[in-house]
Amino acid sequence: MFVKCKVKTYPDGTKKAYVYQESYIVGSDDNQQDLSFSEDNRTDEMIKADKEHSEFMNLMRTRNKIQDYCLSNDFDMFWTLTFKNERENDQRAFNRLSEWLKYMKKKYGKFDYIFIPERHKDGCIHFHGVTGGFNCDLVKASKDGKEIRHNGHLVYNCANWNYGYSTVTKIRDKRKTASYITKYVTKNLSQDIVGKGKKKYWSSRGLRLPAIETLEYTPDFLESSVPDYQNERLSIYNLT
Repeated sequence: MFVKCKVKTYPDGTKKAYVYQESYIVGSDDNQQDLSFSEDNRTDEMIKADKEHSEFMNLMRTRNKIQDYCLSNDFDMFWTLTFKNERENDQRAFNRLSEWLKYMKKKYGKFDYIFIPERHKDGCIHFHGVTGGFNCDLVKASKDGKEIRHNGHLVYNCANWNYGYSTVTKIRDKRKTASYITKYVTKNLSQDIVGKGKKKYWSSRGLRLPAIETLEYTPDFLESSVPDYQNERLSIYNLT
C-alpha cells in the first residue's frame, strides 16, 4: 500500500498527523536503505553518514514511542530517583531500579510506569519517570520544617525508595509532561549511558498506544490547518 499520510488518534480524541511529500510503500525495500550501494563500494563518509542517520532515526522512534505512551495512558505522578552508593557502577543502578520496580509491584499491585536514565554532571546515574495507579507511601518533602513546593505545588518523597533521594510531583498537564520527559532521550543516552543496541527506558507491560490509520491521500481536514513542524520531506500537525 502507498502511504501519503499517517494519523495517530489518542484516547482524549486529539490527533497527530504526519503528511509525507512523497508516498512510500509499507513493507517495501524502497523505503529502506538503497541496496544498490554495497558495503564494499560506499565511501567511509557514506558509511558514517548512514550510521549516524540510522542512530538518529532510532532515537526519534524512541522519543515518539515514549510520547505516545504518555499521551495514551493515565500517568499521574512525575518522579526523580537518585542513588547514594551507585556512583561508579551504571549497571548496578539499572539493576537497583529493576529490583525496586519488581518489589513495588509485589507490594502494591500492578501499576503503569516509564523510567529513563540520565547521567548527572557529577557522573552519577539517576532516573526520571512517570507512574499511574501507583499507591505507594508518599510523604510531603520538607526543609527546615517547611513544606517544599515546586511552581506552587507540593513535592513528595517516596518512603519506599531507600537507595538515595526521591522527589515526586503530581502531573497536571499531560502534554507538557510528555514533552518534558522525552528531552532525556538523547544521543548520549544510547552512546554513553545504556550502550548501543540496549533498551533506553524501563516501562511496564500493557501500556496503550494511539490508534494509527495510514492513508493513501491527504485528508480534507488538514487543508485548513497549519503544520506545527515542516521540512522538505514531512509536515506534522497536532489537532484537537
